[in-house]
Amino acid sequence: MSDRCSGDPTMYGAFWRGGAGERATIVIPGWQTMSYFSDVGSLCWFLEPGFERQVRRLHRLVGNAVADGYHVLVGNGSTQLFQAALYALSPPGAAAPTSVVSPAPYYSSYPAVTDYLKSALYRWAGDANMFDADGENYIELVCSPNNPDGGIREPVLKSGAGVAVHDLAYYWPQYTPITEAAAHDIMLFTVSKCTGHAGTRLGWALVKDRAVAQRMSKFIELNTIGVSKDSQLRAAKILKTIS
Repeated sequence: MSDRCSGDPTMYGAFWRGGAGERATIVIPGWQTMSYFSDVGSLCWFLEPGFERQVRRLHRLVGNAVADGYHVLVGNGSTQLFQAALYALSPPGAAAPTSVVSPAPYYSSYPAVTDYLKSALYRWAGDANMFDADGENYIELVCSPNNPDGGIREPVLKSGAGVAVHDLAYYWPQYTPITEAAAHDIMLFTVSKCTGHAGTRLGWALVKDRAVAQRMSKFIELNTIGVSKDSQLRAAKILKTIS
């Protein structure tokens, strides 16, 4: 089952207790992953190259998102990447916080996560359908398939002053038909909904603009000094197993 409140994906347990679980086993020697750095020359210096390869490979196989030409970022779950996107997209010198909206019904954590730090950069502004976007900076969160109702979503706001962040956590064939390869400016995914490994605490983002990707990476650097390399190595093996 998948817990309706927390999204805990225990329904995948039977699959991984079978042969697939053995194939996904990994041994990490004591000397490995001692450095903070995975690739010192990379934009996202804490991203394990093996995890990036498997992410790109999986998207090419499934066809749910364009990965070529995009920067791959890794985060401590997609929630951290969501926060990183808000940070990266909010103008630091704006007279007022950037409004963050999503069409109702929306994921229940969006308001709480947005306002958790009471940032001067952004604030939760509610239902996108009720938002007056005339000339105001905004970020629209587009969850598709939508949590909680499963509907396929597109941005409802069209003003040039705004930007959309696409939460595609459930855009996998076990949840919905894959009708096209998504190619949005910012796309968020999570290992928990892809394979069921919520405890690995990993998400990734596909980001088109280099400057936005750099700011998102900087947020994660300042927030948690990167992301667990052990988790990335395990997730890479898991993604390879299913692809």
